[in-house]
Order: sequence, then structure tokens, then C-alpha cells
Amino acid sequence: MLVDLHVHSALSACAENIMSPRRIVRQAVEKGVKVLALTDHNASGHVSAARRLGGQLGVTVFPAMEVTSREDAHLLAFFPDEESLFSFQALVDAHLPDFAGLPAGDQVLYDERDEIIDIDTKPRQFGLDLGVTRLVEEIHQRGGRAVPSHIHRPRFSLTSQLGFIPPDSGFDAVELDWREWRRDHWRVGGRCDGYPVITGSDAHVLNDVGAHAMSVPENDRDVSRFFDHL
Repeated sequence: MLVDLHVHSALSACAENIMSPRRIVRQAVEKGVKVLALTDHNASGHVSAARRLGGQLGVTVFPAMEVTSREDAHLLAFFPDEESLFSFQALVDAHLPDFAGLPAGDQVLYDERDEIIDIDTKPRQFGLDLGVTRLVEEIHQRGGRAVPSHIHRPRFSLTSQLGFIPPDSGFDAVELDWREWRRDHWRVGGRCDGYPVITGSDAHVLNDVGAHAMSVPENDRDVSRFFDHL
């Protein structure tokens, strides 16, 4: 079973504006992806639509987000249900930078029919005023799983921002960039710095959805079981 747990939609300012939930889910179907996570920057506005569309087309969509910490480190957050995700979204919104102005790129919100229904102008591409440790605590309080993104990249990673992976952080896994994953022949079940490893496409353009997915056992579709089995 192919799993892609790091995909951005048009709600991320850095992604293609055509990346609606409908197009993303259809692309996942074409690539044979059975489990998907929309992980927009500090945003979750496309998750409900993607989950409904995924239910129609046989793709399980995890409630998720990629949150940016005070240290400018990216952290993937996966939740057991939408209620938990939206509770976390309320926390994120309360801790976004306090200034107005358009982000560096559009943050486009679509409905399930590919119609644009809004442009989000909140500064979601910036870090919150919450550190990594606090974010992990808040994710866990909601029953979620906290996974630092692309930990060895030269930007927006734990190692680039902090210089190390904090000990006793409570991370449920760590994500490796798909290039590192392929180069060093990583597989699900491996461990890096003591943590289980995952990877994802980090797709920002439509054709990348599912292009760098993991292969996992067919019975790991539930988010809590998925991370328990790593």
C-alpha cells in the first residue's frame, strides 16, 4: 500500500494554485496512493473536503497539518479525527504573527467542486510564537502524533534551526527528505537517532503527489495504528 503523508494544497502559499483537494485526491488515485495527508502550512482548511472526496474514491486522508515553530522548524502533526485537528487549528490561529498583509503567494481555498471560495490572507507561512516542545505537548494532548519534517534539510528543519534533535522530545517519528530516503535505502521500520522514520513527497506541484510515497502494510490505514507499528 502506498502512503504519502506530506502533501501541500493551494492553501499553502508555496504550492501551485491549481492544487485543490479534488485534483490532489484524483492524482493520488492515479498514482496508486491509498493513504494521504494534506499538510498545509499552519492551515487545515482543505482537510474536510479531501476526506470526503477520498471516501468516494478509496483514498484514506489523515487529518493533518505542517506547523512552523517559533524556531522556524517545520513539524508534521497527525490527528485521529477532524475535531482534534480543528482544536489544534484554533491554537495555531491564536499564535500566528500579529500583522496584516498578503503572504508571499496566494493561499487559495477551494470547495469540493474545484470552485475557489476564498483567499486566506493570514500570515501562515511564518512561525508561531510557540516552541517545538510546546507544540509537541499540544499535539499529544489532542491524541495526535508529532513528526519533525525533513530533519536534515538545510532550511526549516530541526538540524538547520537548532543544530540537533532535542533529546526526550516525545516525537513519534522523524521524517526524512525523500531524496535522502532513496539515496540511503531507508525503509519503513528503520530508525534514525532513535526514532522511527517516515518520508513523503512534500508535494507543492500536482504531479509530485504520490511520486515519493512509502510502501507500508495494507492494514495500517488508521493513523494511531500506523505510528504504533513503525
